[in-house]
Amino acid sequence: MFSTTLLPAAAIAVLFISIIVYTSPCASFGTGGFSVRLIHRDSPRSPLYDPNLTAADRTTAAVRRSISRLNYFESLMSSPMEIAPKLTPDDGEYLMFFQLGTPPVPVYAIVDTGSDLTWLQCLPCKTCYNQTQPLFDPSKSSTYKKVPCSSPSCAALEVKECTEDTKSCYYDLVYGDGTSTMGILSGDTLTFEDRFRNNVTFPNITFGCSDSTYGTFEKNQGGIVGLNRNPFSLISQLEVKQFSHCMVPPDQDDSGSRMQFGSNAVISGDMTPLAFESTYNYYLILEGISVGNDKLPIPEGIFNLTKDFEGGFIIDSGTTYTLLRREAFLVLVDALGEKIHLQQKADPSNRFPLCFVAASFDELASAPVITFHFKGADVVFPQQSTYTKAFDWLWCLAMLPSNDISILGNFQQQNFHVGFDISKKLVSFAASDCAAF
Repeated sequence: MFSTTLLPAAAIAVLFISIIVYTSPCASFGTGGFSVRLIHRDSPRSPLYDPNLTAADRTTAAVRRSISRLNYFESLMSSPMEIAPKLTPDDGEYLMFFQLGTPPVPVYAIVDTGSDLTWLQCLPCKTCYNQTQPLFDPSKSSTYKKVPCSSPSCAALEVKECTEDTKSCYYDLVYGDGTSTMGILSGDTLTFEDRFRNNVTFPNITFGCSDSTYGTFEKNQGGIVGLNRNPFSLISQLEVKQFSHCMVPPDQDDSGSRMQFGSNAVISGDMTPLAFESTYNYYLILEGISVGNDKLPIPEGIFNLTKDFEGGFIIDSGTTYTLLRREAFLVLVDALGEKIHLQQKADPSNRFPLCFVAASFDELASAPVITFHFKGADVVFPQQSTYTKAFDWLWCLAMLPSNDISILGNFQQQNFHVGFDISKKLVSFAASDCAAF
């Protein structure tokens, strides 16, 4: 029987986004919204791109990141009342590019859907990791401000202290593995750039100006951008009530991948309610799974979230491959093994539990589709979003088993407009050719 060994807490993954903002010519954010372009970390456009990695190397890394992300959610929900999530910044999927301050200074930072406070390393820095890009110098920004201790923002930040010399709000966040960031809670102007090189600015964005950082970070990373629904997250500060994304499959030109915010968000297709009021995660109600026309004999309630915060089904754009509760996963593997009449072969790298020998992907074209039956929404995943190429002759089910939480990964979300309506507490799915969008 295939088993997945959970990685240690130091291997937890996060989401990365590379952003280019698009606005309609006559619309501000308040009326027209804005869109961003997503660039995969393995794209030649990414600063994390390593041309020496093979396709098998990248697949192995994606498996590791998926299991790491699972670790993150399980550790987070094991202590749901803690202020700081148990997170270690690690290799992820996308990077975010933005500019900060006046005049604007370019920044690349990790985007994490499980964090709230955005922070980056600033001068003067007492203890900082060695990053490629220059550290942000607040003394050179005319719009930079320190958040005073008397501010409501400081009062809302529970992990803090006030410095006696300046009366500034000094934050101190310690993550589950001992990684930490400390510094001055600050405010400044956040700037994006549209396709015509026009600036789209958001003033007075609160962030952490870190002067002490401990832990393992990559030199291309400049900090963390929080995108959960807690008060300090970028989504909350921009008062975004709707957002969506459309991801192009990785074997195509990923320049068409986009995320839309505000009125630009695509909320259409089948809709399913958010199941749990978590500001860290988006929980859905998965009622069953079908292979072809046959609904699988999966125990009822296997994907439910318990009162002790165990289990549940999360949709997450930061996880690559979908993870399913082992009891359901094994039923799915058995059903596919019976219905797909191709030679099965074990994955030599022991990454995936179900693999088929095929000269090309076309041999899987007749394989039965997998349908996830969410409450109110049946989402059918095409073969391109179901199987991944492990080697030249081997194609594998792009899903993994989990001992607790189940997660819908971004590989399965490809070529769907996935929309999040926070005010109506809905998530929508609409099949689409994301490259043509």
